[in-house]
Amino acid sequence: MNIKEDLCNTSVLPDNIFALKGQEFFHIIRSLVGEVICNILEIQIIDSANNFLNTADVFGILKYDSEEIDEIRIKACFKMRNGEYTIRPGVLNNMDYLTAILKKKFIEQNSFTTNLQKETYYELINHNPMLRSIIDWYSQNQYSNNNNNNNHKKNLFTSSFIDTITKNIVKSKQSYRYDDCMKDFALVLYILGGKQCYEFFRLNIIGALPNLTTINKLISNTNPILTEGQFCFVALEQYLETVNVRFGFCAEDCTGVIKKVKYDANTNSFVGFVTKLSNGVPISNYYRTDSYEQLQYWFENIEKSPLLNIHTFQPIPQSNHTNSPASFLLSAYGVDNTATAIDIIKRWIYIYTNCIQNQIRIIGFSTGNIF
Repeated sequence: MNIKEDLCNTSVLPDNIFALKGQEFFHIIRSLVGEVICNILEIQIIDSANNFLNTADVFGILKYDSEEIDEIRIKACFKMRNGEYTIRPGVLNNMDYLTAILKKKFIEQNSFTTNLQKETYYELINHNPMLRSIIDWYSQNQYSNNNNNNNHKKNLFTSSFIDTITKNIVKSKQSYRYDDCMKDFALVLYILGGKQCYEFFRLNIIGALPNLTTINKLISNTNPILTEGQFCFVALEQYLETVNVRFGFCAEDCTGVIKKVKYDANTNSFVGFVTKLSNGVPISNYYRTDSYEQLQYWFENIEKSPLLNIHTFQPIPQSNHTNSPASFLLSAYGVDNTATAIDIIKRWIYIYTNCIQNQIRIIGFSTGNIF
């Protein structure tokens, strides 16, 4: 038996009906639909409105052969001549009414909550011009993206930037999260602008950029790790595969640096002394020792590097490419001004030979002043 929705006046229910449990809930049910319905619910411990609405078959208990429900069954049902029981129409009607009125109350309260949220949002938007601008931008951006995939790529960073700030600003700092787009931007900003520039932006744009600890982890997880005096031929080959290039120029030059020796935990060696050469080729990890006396000897007798020598490889793109690929840092190591032209030529031969072995063709070499 169905109860018409317009006959259910939810004002007879308290506003906190879905918060009531136990005897408080049963008191409302008893006054609303009577003792029989209340007993049927009470014996099943259906002690709240939510519990009631989530119960599939409230009358299913009447089918059980149990002395505990005999009294309820007698009140709620007719006993037929064949021994079967049929639920009284009034009981069915009351149960349908209770179901309908609770469902209607639930919908009304959810609708009220939704409308209240909408009113709150509208009020916030009306009092915050920035929110209106962001909503307008997202609306235009969504329309443009649906019609042109290139616009989506153009707006990817802007969208990621706004999303990151708005999501992080309502969280604790320990819960900040950053997508790959923001991580890449943070790395570029840190590398190009330096530590102080990065920290200035990070501290003034809350939630937009990861802290320096995260940046250092991102850098340390980036392969390959550059080791002083070691040439990254395999990494160069992998890079050239990504840009689909096999030809290029190799350049070598040096720049002045502050004389300083540091311990490199990755290689268990000391970096900052003048790198030893073998046939013009730097010997990587030369300054590795567990002896304090050996380290003391190096400090007293080996010059600290006044110059940093750098080798780069510039890929030559195919004629149909409009953009030139970025240069690749092949090697770096500390030097002084004692190297000769023969050392440089031998080093170039070494580089050329190893590149050939990795299917890389060097068109030419260039260098600055010979130390």
